[in-house]
Amino acid sequence: MKKNLLLVSLIFAMCTAFGQEVQTENNSGTPENYETSFFCPHHINVHVGEAWTNNIYRRAGITQYYSHSTMLDIDYAYFFNEHWGLSLGAGLNRIGAKASISKSGVIRDYDEIHDGSFDDVENYNPNYDLYYDANGLREKEVVWAVEIPLKAHFDWRFDGRNGIYATLGVQAYIPLKGFNKYTGEGSITTSGYEAMYNQWYMRHDENGEIKMDNHFAEGSYTGNGRNAKMRCSADLVTDFGGVFALGRKVDFFLGMYCKYGFLDILPKEKHTLIGSNDQGQMEFKGTLGSNMLDELYANNQIKKNQTKWNLLQVGVKAGFHFKTCMTEQEKSKKQIEKEILEELKKKSNEPIIIKQDPQYIYIVPVCDQLNNDDDYLTEQDKKDIQDISDALSKTKILFDLDKDIPKINDYNDNIDRTVAILKKNNTLKLIVEGYTCDLGSEEHNRDLAQRRANKVREMFIQKGVSPDQIETASYTVNDPQNRQNITDPSREEHRAAIFRIVKR
Repeated sequence: MKKNLLLVSLIFAMCTAFGQEVQTENNSGTPENYETSFFCPHHINVHVGEAWTNNIYRRAGITQYYSHSTMLDIDYAYFFNEHWGLSLGAGLNRIGAKASISKSGVIRDYDEIHDGSFDDVENYNPNYDLYYDANGLREKEVVWAVEIPLKAHFDWRFDGRNGIYATLGVQAYIPLKGFNKYTGEGSITTSGYEAMYNQWYMRHDENGEIKMDNHFAEGSYTGNGRNAKMRCSADLVTDFGGVFALGRKVDFFLGMYCKYGFLDILPKEKHTLIGSNDQGQMEFKGTLGSNMLDELYANNQIKKNQTKWNLLQVGVKAGFHFKTCMTEQEKSKKQIEKEILEELKKKSNEPIIIKQDPQYIYIVPVCDQLNNDDDYLTEQDKKDIQDISDALSKTKILFDLDKDIPKINDYNDNIDRTVAILKKNNTLKLIVEGYTCDLGSEEHNRDLAQRRANKVREMFIQKGVSPDQIETASYTVNDPQNRQNITDPSREEHRAAIFRIVKR
């Protein structure tokens, strides 16, 4: 009961921690990715795997032919942003091992245990020790189990398509069926010794004639074996590997995984490895639910911790990750936008800007050129505006969810280029506009949008721009300027700062 409470508490703690910790959405790293990526929080992951695993044969020093596990799992992962997610899933696990067993032993007071006698003499109740010699018994162990994992996911793409993928979490390991299966090879020879008369009982006499076939025999054992009721465990699980985009909706995963069980999965109630059936005949009962390890510990042949089976699996896995909320229509729209932008870039090397009215110029993804009839602008003004537009159009300023700390993609010091132009030409002024997405209340978002604009303004002032050259404005999703100036439906694009250039 205490172990089950520990497992439930651990799962609850993980859920609480991630609910409080993972609250932000991150950008994907490069300006190009903003034009083409579509964030999908809903993932369905399907994997198959093969692993090496430990077993009770290894602890008992028995020769093994193989020992491995096979797994199939499926989980639903919800990603809080492009890198972090949490999943709940289900899986099927099969453990198999095969060995050849040779073992000699004794069952004390065997006849007394089975309440039998060899004579009808009144009050005569002898007992004897049963000796056995098992040679080359081939056995196969199989355990089928259901796994229910709860995992944290980390997904990092180097180029927007390919990257690394890792998970860490816990799982419930619930055995459905465990059994020993005999392959029909090997034999067991038995004999008895009665201490009262110092008498040995053999199947054959000294001449080789069958003497006591009803009690002692030599034979092989076949059949399906017997079942063992295995116990549940709580496991630590982790995956690590590479993820490769096959398309906008499907990724391929290839990596390694490890699972370690904290609890002993061997049955509590154990039988003897070799004993008798209901007819009093010797039979091989199988290692999976036997007391074999306990006997080895009693004889100081193994340590106490080796009498348990804490399952360890280390192997490789592969599978597919499906993004369920991305449709082909959305894909086509994004691809068209990308092609239009690339075509515009081919036709002109001028900065990407758009003129909105005689004084204001917005920095937005797609644009026309400046007109030549702007008489209120000097040639130097036009050149400086062009240079500022060129710099700021290559710089993206975004904010995490409910944050006012700017995240700036600026790989060529474009902010510093803008600062230098403004300091040289004090007749130009920037208006910094802060925006918010549709999450949150109107009152909260309006304050947040203004704080975002103020933070960007402070950055320019700290770099030496006169405060008179930097103004601010703020818009929530309910303002028409928001959807007019930011047409991208992605929420992260609406958590942005954009600029207007004005002649003072």
